Amino acid sequence: MSTEFDIRGLVRCLGSQAAKVGLMESKLWTVEALRSAATGLGVKFSEKATRKEMIEEVVRVANKRIQKPLEELYTMDFEQLRTYLDSTGAEPEELLELLKDLNLIPRREGRKNLIEFASRELSETGRFMRIAGKR
Repeated sequence: MSTEFDIRGLVRCLGSQAAKVGLMESKLWTVEALRSAATGLGVKFSEKATRKEMIEEVVRVANKRIQKPLEELYTMDFEQLRTYLDSTGAEPEELLELLKDLNLIPRREGRKNLIEFASRELSETGRFMRIAGKR
């Protein structure tokens, strides 16, 4: 299966959330196909891994856009890092995962921005849900 379909291309075209939904609904992406794609990405699963867990991990790895090793990132200054990270198109989850791997917690301003973003998105989604429910 992994030779027929480019899992990285699929995830990049659809985005991680749509790719997850598509893989969950697909009849072609069997557990065996997912294991094959995972092997191609260097991912290994336990025998007890669920289909959903496999899809989550395959999509996460296939969507990885930050390709430079940490040592190389450390050699870059702020502007170089900002330009590189912006050019990769890395999704927020990947950036947050990078910070988590480094055991870094956003400072007050970064945390404030993250809280404002989450609050705004939840509020807007809730408003749309309320409007849709009032029909």
